[in-house]
Amino acid sequence: MPTISNVSGMSGTSDVYTKNTAAANNDKGTLDIQSYFKLLAAQLANQDMSNPMDTSDMMNQMSQMAMVQSLTAMTESIKTSTALSQQSYAASLIGKKVSYLASNGTDADGNEKTITKTGIVTSISLTGKNPTLRIEGDTNDYSLDRIKSVLGADASENKVSADQAKTGDTEKA
Repeated sequence: MPTISNVSGMSGTSDVYTKNTAAANNDKGTLDIQSYFKLLAAQLANQDMSNPMDTSDMMNQMSQMAMVQSLTAMTESIKTSTALSQQSYAASLIGKKVSYLASNGTDADGNEKTITKTGIVTSISLTGKNPTLRIEGDTNDYSLDRIKSVLGADASENKVSADQAKTGDTEKA
């Protein structure tokens, strides 16, 4: 009974299983474009000449791979755009008074309890995956999803005395 090595030796080609045509492994376990072309080249090189590959199938595969590559590039572009938007928004909050959720320990089930606080954003950090905010008088950093509302500029700019409000004279001194 012939073995695989005998069969491949008879066809005049080297053993296709030892060639470096393996698909590259990526974080999602899927084919990237280079691996796809290696696979396509291996298919073309090792096809049965009496029953060649259908060119329309090959073109469909290539167009699908091009579509996947385009979608991947668009996804990366959207991720980058979203990250820049978050960074810009976080930077725009510096000096603004915000209402935010602060941790207040945990309950009996181990779930975080939160309380609502207000304060002025003094700085932001862009070192992590998402921007974080530092609130005046608080040593913790807060992510943007902890912000409940933006109350406006800092308290010194927004103060209007009761007398000014009654008379309608809200011009700053």
